[in-house]
Amino acid sequence: MLHHRARPALADASLTLAVAAGAGLAAGGTGHAAAQTGEVSAGSAAATTRSLFLPDGGRFGVTGSSSQKCVTLISFSPAATTADRIQTIRVGDTTYAFPAAALPYLGHGLDLSLFDVTALASAESGGRLPVTVHYTGKLPALPGVTVTSAEDGTAQGYLTQAGATRFGAALAHQATAGLFGSGVSVALAGTAPTPAPGRAATAADTVTVNGTGISGQPANDRDIAFLFNADNSNRFDNVQASVQLFSHGVAKFRVPAGHYWAVGDFSTNLPKENSYDEYLDVLPQFTVSGDTTVHVTAAAASSEVQAVLPRPAVAQDTNFQLIRSAAAGPPVSLGWSMGDGGPKAPNPGLYISPTTASPAVGTLTTDTNEQLGTQAYPTNSRYIYNLAYHSSGTIPSQRHVVNQATLATVHPRYYSDIRSLGLLAVLPQFNVACSFGGALFWGMHFPLQQTEYLSTGAGLSWTTNYIQTGFSDDTSGGQVSSPQIFAPGQQQTQDFGAYPLHPAPNVRVDSAAGTPPVQVSAGRAGNTLRLAMTAFSDSVPGHTGQGVFAPLKATASYQIDQNGTKIAGGSLPEFYGAVAATAKLSPSPSVIRFTLNTGDSAKLGPLSATSHTVWTWQSAADAGAMVPAGWTCLPGGMSNRACTVQPMMTLRYGVVGMGLNGSTGPGQQVVRVQAGHLQLARAAQITGVKVWASFDGGKAWKAARMTGTGGTYAAVFNAPAGALVTLRTSASDAAGGSVTETITNAYQVS
Repeated sequence: MLHHRARPALADASLTLAVAAGAGLAAGGTGHAAAQTGEVSAGSAAATTRSLFLPDGGRFGVTGSSSQKCVTLISFSPAATTADRIQTIRVGDTTYAFPAAALPYLGHGLDLSLFDVTALASAESGGRLPVTVHYTGKLPALPGVTVTSAEDGTAQGYLTQAGATRFGAALAHQATAGLFGSGVSVALAGTAPTPAPGRAATAADTVTVNGTGISGQPANDRDIAFLFNADNSNRFDNVQASVQLFSHGVAKFRVPAGHYWAVGDFSTNLPKENSYDEYLDVLPQFTVSGDTTVHVTAAAASSEVQAVLPRPAVAQDTNFQLIRSAAAGPPVSLGWSMGDGGPKAPNPGLYISPTTASPAVGTLTTDTNEQLGTQAYPTNSRYIYNLAYHSSGTIPSQRHVVNQATLATVHPRYYSDIRSLGLLAVLPQFNVACSFGGALFWGMHFPLQQTEYLSTGAGLSWTTNYIQTGFSDDTSGGQVSSPQIFAPGQQQTQDFGAYPLHPAPNVRVDSAAGTPPVQVSAGRAGNTLRLAMTAFSDSVPGHTGQGVFAPLKATASYQIDQNGTKIAGGSLPEFYGAVAATAKLSPSPSVIRFTLNTGDSAKLGPLSATSHTVWTWQSAADAGAMVPAGWTCLPGGMSNRACTVQPMMTLRYGVVGMGLNGSTGPGQQVVRVQAGHLQLARAAQITGVKVWASFDGGKAWKAARMTGTGGTYAAVFNAPAGALVTLRTSASDAAGGSVTETITNAYQVS
């Protein structure tokens, strides 16, 4: 049975994850910049996303690794009744994100710099996005733009979130000429205006793209033509030169002779009715030798992205990415991401033109993914389908018949000690560097339990991002999983955010192709020690928490001692991702002690808000040590593998009978404890584990009765009704290593 979008009553606003990056970046703790002795470094984990806003008011978050040079972009419209649609263009290491309302103004009032993801992340500060307005004559009044100074045709000013929303509303509801007069343009402050489209001396030919729109009439100024060189993607002066609006059915480009590819993008794009369909006609390759005319038409986009499912479901979001590599130069990717438009809009659809011949110059690949559920909004869906498809060479039909036996079934449970609104996305990643099919971050109520059906196949992995109160300025929590490969018919239950939360090391779960290497959490290269742990993580291997970073109110401090003498430490600054520290050690074998303190504002709830952990181990230099492929000794996903993984101990917890709100029943408590060592470390025998419980925040302690051996233990004690249980756990090994961890208000008793 074929399932199309149904229109529900309006639920939570959604977030559009634009196609920009490898979801492999979601593996926590792999993206830290290098640090000097005794300092900590800024890191990057996909669970942590700095919240910024686009010039139209849509917010987005950015994570990424400077060495991997992939960016994951999240974007959403603040008005829940606005249809979600975003266009991305990536050339090499640079990603641009264009809201639907802004594309018609590109080069016609809005400069390309306003959509450069990396530049926006660097420019915004204190809730302000600085802009420069160039004008002739009288200073124009632009909705939402606050002007601070103006002189000789140049004004400086800024957009706030509220101002950008007003600016975006003006973009969506006015014609191009109606908002920007002659000579008026807005650019990101501190950047030179993007040059007008031009060509080198060899650009002697004109490519005329004739477009026929959805109605069969000549394409209008809301329809777009994209044109790129297939011989060398660097032949154009800038991305802006590759994007032209149709005018009376015609878009013209001045180009040098060679091989090219083009896309006609046609949209109903009716902002007042909050409605759209998208039609993409792809010309994979054609030759330019002298003036050339090509034709694109909405009618050629005959294949709607749709799924034929064994169980009833309606579409919640649709995403399509085209990646075209030239014979020379970086690959170019174009991405489209569309979500439900609200209760009053007709069902949106995404239509693609199938192709039958592979390009002779360069390569072509596509990624398609779609999320479907029992309701048009995931919050009320009993089960969800997450489907992803990858093709090479040609663009196949987008009608996908799904066999339930080919899917994996996952039963995720999302914990939260208070009822909260957060964000959730399950993101696909194919084994192509920096390619990503896209998804939506949906507003969801937590705690939550659902069933997910996931596509399986060669080179496909999935990452779950669970973010609590993701819009808040000062609180955020949740977990992110490492990329995981599933097999057809596989059944799995996953817990996200199960208490207690505590610092956890980096873990590699699957060798998912195309994902960046994972940094070891404790590595010694010569006499340099590097440490990386992520605060507020659950105990599932491969899950990492939000860490400590601005603008959250979380805090952290650390100290590193060698043979009882402090060699590094202090308060941790605000940064993204995992705690990362370095220290210089003496050449002789020694005892290392690492102390880490973390604290949250507890605005998400009272549980697991602070922790105090102390690790000790014996360390010695090993000049010939190497970690295997898939791992790195340095922050930032680099390829340096020359280090020794330290025999640092680890702890994992499981509270028997705990509900999704982090509570158990009164009386006997059973806490399972797994003591071990970092992955790749030379693990000594576990010699013992002890647990103590406190019901007054750590003033008085009660020793638990312990059972178990070999690193797997159970702690048994009684707790009164209404208690907040603080846990202290101590483990040791036969090599003299140990870990002692205190988690305040680890969980609660109902």
